[in-house]
Amino acid sequence: MTLSVCRTLVVVSTIVAALVEAFLSTQYVPQVFFISVAAFALMTAAGSRLRATALPIVMASLYLMPSIFHMTIGYELENFGLDAIWILPLLGLTLSDRVAWSHWSLPARWQWPLVTWTVIVAVAWPIVFLREADFALWILPLKRVSNTSMGTGPWEVGQNIAYFAVGHNLGILFLDALCRWYANAQTRFRRDVLAPLSIAAAIASLVGLYQGFVDLTFLNRPFWAYMIRAAGTLADPNKLGAVAAFWTIGSVVFARRLPKPWPITLAVIAIVLGIATVWVSGSRTGLAALIVSLFLALVEAARRWRSQLDLRRVAMAGVGALVIAVAMVFVLQKASTHTIAARGSLGYLPIIGDRGIVNSANELLWERFGYGPSAIQMIEEHPIDGVGIGTFHALSYDFGKLRGYFLQAPDNAQMWLRHIVAEFGVIGSIPMLWWCVVLAMLMLSRPAGDRLSFGMLRATLIGFGVASTFGMPSQSNAITITFWVFVFWLWLEATSPADAAAAPMRPNAWPRNALIAAAALVVIHVGMTTVDAFGDLRPHNRAQRWDWYYRYGFYTNDSDGTDLEKDPGGNPIGRRWTMKDSLAVIKVKGKTLKFVAWIDHPDADVKPVHTRVWADSKLVYEGDLKRTPLFLDIPATPGKTHMVIETAIDRTFNPSQTGNSSDNRDLGLSIRDWVWQ
Repeated sequence: MTLSVCRTLVVVSTIVAALVEAFLSTQYVPQVFFISVAAFALMTAAGSRLRATALPIVMASLYLMPSIFHMTIGYELENFGLDAIWILPLLGLTLSDRVAWSHWSLPARWQWPLVTWTVIVAVAWPIVFLREADFALWILPLKRVSNTSMGTGPWEVGQNIAYFAVGHNLGILFLDALCRWYANAQTRFRRDVLAPLSIAAAIASLVGLYQGFVDLTFLNRPFWAYMIRAAGTLADPNKLGAVAAFWTIGSVVFARRLPKPWPITLAVIAIVLGIATVWVSGSRTGLAALIVSLFLALVEAARRWRSQLDLRRVAMAGVGALVIAVAMVFVLQKASTHTIAARGSLGYLPIIGDRGIVNSANELLWERFGYGPSAIQMIEEHPIDGVGIGTFHALSYDFGKLRGYFLQAPDNAQMWLRHIVAEFGVIGSIPMLWWCVVLAMLMLSRPAGDRLSFGMLRATLIGFGVASTFGMPSQSNAITITFWVFVFWLWLEATSPADAAAAPMRPNAWPRNALIAAAALVVIHVGMTTVDAFGDLRPHNRAQRWDWYYRYGFYTNDSDGTDLEKDPGGNPIGRRWTMKDSLAVIKVKGKTLKFVAWIDHPDADVKPVHTRVWADSKLVYEGDLKRTPLFLDIPATPGKTHMVIETAIDRTFNPSQTGNSSDNRDLGLSIRDWVWQ
């Protein structure tokens, strides 16, 4: 019963997150939102019957949709949030079985870390989302509301929160669905999942090579063309590098079960295509993942050949590899892109690099242009629960300043572990870290199936893990889904058909100790997340600490963003109009704030407007206001550098409805500019 409740909670929370993310990401392309929601509804209702046709299409969409958007709606409107076009249908497919709403199909050993992980995300993300909206969702679409000193607004921060919440939970729900659908159906898994993904990856790579050697602007954003990097069909060179790193060896493993001569032919094509793609993408994480996976895959192949030693075969393979390597070196020099060599990536490599091991480790693993120290600052200040899922990008600039770094743009922590602990804290990260242990145990196990395929898939996942020590390729949901596909594929190769068929267990309850541990982690993490949401991580409290003008509920000038208007009576001190509710964080410039406000409601003398004013959360005025000004002397709180002023009235008025004005705003209080004495 307990696991069923957890499952239902995770499913409902993930659906809400996916819908919120889709809504926030498609404000300029609403047709994408409606198509995504319709596809979700269709897949949820009929996905079990349409899976054989729909799932391959959705899988291919992971890598191809950015380029389709580029051709249809234009690169100006294409953004990562439009992944909703495949996220919602995929979520619908995972929930198309009746049992999917209440039962887990994961192998028993996987359930504790993965289920606990999803429950923490499911409960925590709405709290963090509400926090960034200051627990007032109506402010999301308001202009000129800054949640950071860089000016990032609540709409954008909320989109990030929902996107990453979906990435965490949809990936695990999809893994659960793969266990339910294909545990004893590897042939269908290859047809429905692996084939479309590998074909789409090949198309992405071919487009990337066309960009690199022929036309860099083809299906490529102007920014990446300016940076001289190929993005293929993925709209991001780093995503292209990650996809290429996965499918270079992944395609070799996939081809091993094809009839001759395809295994050798496709293996050579995959390796050549993968290396060339990573080269023109300029992706450092892709390069690291590819080098590690290729080397370990070669070791696995050597072990296999050692037992069947054929000197002629080894010699022919060596000569062929040498010829291909020389040809690739010659051809890749002709690429027009800013390659991994041009970006200085080879300088980090031992022996041939010029940076040295210590400097390379410091730059790649620690500093990373300040994102590493920014993450460490977050962890030091919020070790238990972190700063909140999906908020590292927004908060990195402000926390980085505390370490003496001024970051150029919002980005991740440049290391998966560091990013996870910064956002979830130590408590929230425990299930994720335990999952890493469980996965490592699977990798070290003796496979019951094809040992070479298992070893090569293990090599690919190890390469991805190495890349994740100085990067965050999994911040893309397409890459996250790819990772879980490879995890399931590895499990299939490691498990005998009989064990695989019996593995998706559905226990009604965990052992008592496991249940207590999971509940304790969830309660502690969610409790601390709530405390911090109303504490120093609340936007207006952050604004006081980092000194930016945080306000909402004020009408602003579209031309310059200011909220101050000239006084119509000629007073040199301007005024600002509020909506029904407002909040402003202002600097303390004296001992007393001379607060003056009034209303212009035509009927206020007959029907007074109930008005409330707070200063630093203390109610300083409540009463019925007529058309006479309200004068308040509000003393500054001793020791504080800022004051938080909040106002609320029970009704607004629209000047255009009086017939004497073209002003169509719903006006609340008119507040004189802040004057201190």
